[in-house]
Amino acid sequence: MIVGLQNPDDAAVMKIDEDKALVFSADFFAPVVDDAYLYGNVAAANALSDIYAMGALPQLAINLVAWPEKMDPSVIRDVLRGGLDKVVESGAILAGGHTIKDSEPKFGMAVTGIVHPDRILRNDTAQIGDLIVLTKPLGSGVITTALKESKVDDLHLESCLEVMTKLNRSGMLGADDMYPHVHAATDVTGYGLIGHAHEVADGSSCAIEIQTESLPWIQGSEEYAKAGFFSGGLFSNKRYYDEHVVYVKELLEWRANMLFDPQTSGGLLLSVGPDNAGDLLAAIDRRGGDESWIIGKVIAGDSGKIVLT
Repeated sequence: MIVGLQNPDDAAVMKIDEDKALVFSADFFAPVVDDAYLYGNVAAANALSDIYAMGALPQLAINLVAWPEKMDPSVIRDVLRGGLDKVVESGAILAGGHTIKDSEPKFGMAVTGIVHPDRILRNDTAQIGDLIVLTKPLGSGVITTALKESKVDDLHLESCLEVMTKLNRSGMLGADDMYPHVHAATDVTGYGLIGHAHEVADGSSCAIEIQTESLPWIQGSEEYAKAGFFSGGLFSNKRYYDEHVVYVKELLEWRANMLFDPQTSGGLLLSVGPDNAGDLLAAIDRRGGDESWIIGKVIAGDSGKIVLT
């Protein structure tokens, strides 16, 4: 094992030979959108993201399904079709899976990827002086929470779905093009920006400064945050991670909450040498990515500390 239980990371990695290592991960969750096909899209993109976060390319996916017995069969067909289409887009193969009965629908995948052992991206290898790059805007948590309350604008939901269904393939390929200058990576999902940044900082025995004015937001997300559309996961994240945060800049409560808000199928968080950050943004763009942003830097400080400026 190259990456196992020693440090929390996005996936496990096992070396096969000098040129290949296998990357393993699994992820599934209850619906975050009403459209069954798009739910399949989002859940598959989220599961594939853990493989990309390790610098690997997905090879094989297996469906994980928990489903109400009495639900119309057309719904699960659409979910599975959405998942399949996203796996095909990634270049991997979908090979069956496992289904159980459950009172609440849940869907996701176990995914296997492949990477050269020298090119694994870990979340505990950031270097002081690195700049932090984010490859997708934030805000999916408050928008999907507003959707559950039937309070979301269709335009904002469309923008959110575009983010959640987008694969992190371009970010991973752009980082690989910059080898060996991208030193660490993770993806921003259930622990929110603060939680995942803390994992990088803690594992790397350093601190991370986040420039709050540089953070990108999905269209409309700030409106829903101001209105208080936060999930229970946000408050769990805040209780756990807030002690690691230094507020250099005073933030309104709703603005600070957004930094802890759980994200679904969020972007990659990449730690790159300061002289190579611009080239990384260009490489991601060449690989078909949308805009990426420099949002902070790795600094000397207490292990795991997140400094908000």
